[in-house]
Amino acid sequence: MEAEHAFQVYLIQYQGVHLSDYITFMTQFRIIVNGLQPPEIIDLHTDTEQRIGELLTKVLPDHHSLDILRVRDFARSEPKDVSSDYVEQEASKGKGAFIQALWTLYAKSSLYRLASKAWKRHGPQNLTTWTLLAQAVLDGCYAEKWPDTVFQVPDVCSICLSPMHWPEKTHCGHGFHLQCLLQHLDVSNTCPLCTAPNPLRTS
Repeated sequence: MEAEHAFQVYLIQYQGVHLSDYITFMTQFRIIVNGLQPPEIIDLHTDTEQRIGELLTKVLPDHHSLDILRVRDFARSEPKDVSSDYVEQEASKGKGAFIQALWTLYAKSSLYRLASKAWKRHGPQNLTTWTLLAQAVLDGCYAEKWPDTVFQVPDVCSICLSPMHWPEKTHCGHGFHLQCLLQHLDVSNTCPLCTAPNPLRTS
């Protein structure tokens, strides 16, 4: 769910007590979330998933394990596999736009959903803790070990014509989406570009 749409849905759906406080909190939280910046220095030694879990436990002690935002789930996904034209369009720009699109489309929406759930279950929330949680999620987006190709303008897979961030290189040096190449190899065991035989041979 796109972040702004998610924000509006969770604002409208709330039926709990302290409605005016909830609206004020969510509005301020949205301003903070939209103003967060990615870390200038990425500390790969920090376990961001654990940090997210600790902060989420403070505000939502009875959260489900699936509530912890796992950017890692996207870390091997091609933009075309995320089922979003927006993500694919952004990813084609390179320079980390894929990561920013994941933050905008999925992470922000999840934060609004979790904040709404916390208000419904536990009442008024501490904006400071939620700000720390949001920053930890954003930091986690960037701390994930992304291939260098995510920060470059991606090549285009010559089979499906979509940008590719994790190209599978053939023995003859051509790159394709792995799934596209495997589908081609089901029909012909040659490179789709130069027709070299056995393109994935290891020796």
